[in-house]
Amino acid sequence: MKAIELQIGDYVNYRGQIIKVTSLYNKGGSNEVGWSDKECVWVNADNVEPIPLTTEILEKNGFVANKHVYPYPFYEYINEEDKLKIGFAFPQGNKTSYKEPWVYIDSENVFVEHLPCVFVHQLQQIIRLCRIKNEIIL
Repeated sequence: MKAIELQIGDYVNYRGQIIKVTSLYNKGGSNEVGWSDKECVWVNADNVEPIPLTTEILEKNGFVANKHVYPYPFYEYINEEDKLKIGFAFPQGNKTSYKEPWVYIDSENVFVEHLPCVFVHQLQQIIRLCRIKNEIIL
């Protein structure tokens, strides 16, 4: 991975350990990720891996399966108070031209559809953009 792909607070996998990024350094050819474990630990971002997004992770975080929307697994997070809906699709088979998981965002002022989203850190960044305060549960 590249440090530029991440944000503070994102979860990644470092040698089988889930870490929460607390520091990033991407300057002068450096590509480092840091996290705190009593003291800050720095590693080359090439040594961290993204965490694949799964239906189990979505369900743990308030997404509900909607079996009436698409011919493949589809999950929604609805926040009536903020008039926000986030949908997540896992395309399968030949019934769609989309081959990778994607997300849509529907709010009072914004609609985005078919935004590729394959990893947990990408979903975290989308949730931050939507100003949702919930912390991702793995």
